[in-house]
Amino acid sequence: MKRLSVLFLSILTVEILAAGDGGHGSVKDLLWPAINFLILVGGIVVWQKNNLKEMFDKNADDVKDLFEYAEKKDKEANIKLDMYKKKMENLESEKNKIHQNAEKEAQDFIQKAENEAKEYISRLERDSENKILHEKTSLENSLKEDLVSSVISEAKKKIASDKDLNNKATNKLISQI
Repeated sequence: MKRLSVLFLSILTVEILAAGDGGHGSVKDLLWPAINFLILVGGIVVWQKNNLKEMFDKNADDVKDLFEYAEKKDKEANIKLDMYKKKMENLESEKNKIHQNAEKEAQDFIQKAENEAKEYISRLERDSENKILHEKTSLENSLKEDLVSSVISEAKKKIASDKDLNNKATNKLISQI
């Protein structure tokens, strides 16, 4: 295309300079160079018609594709813009909703913590009561064993010190055998 433009300008310049007659030319002097020029341009156009058509068709397709791409992007941008506008309009309600949810979760957490603490305290009370009861039972059993042991040892001492009781106890044991 550049070559064609340079050739065209060169021919035009030569024709215009040749048409002048030292600066005293008239419009009639330009008639034949103009006809030659039109013939030349017509020949070049006929000769380069397919190339020019392809170039213009390609450029038209490129412009069409670019326009379709721009329309598509414009639609996407409008959709996003509408979405963000809706979000901005609902921002205050969303903020309130989030705040309410956070307060509810905090209250639920506090309630759950209180319930767990009460349950833990109740379990500790039951455990301590059971432990006290177990220790009491153990101490009672220990006292009973000590009492029985001391009664037996006292009985043995008394039986051992008194001959009459010793004989009775021996006879009683023998009779049971």
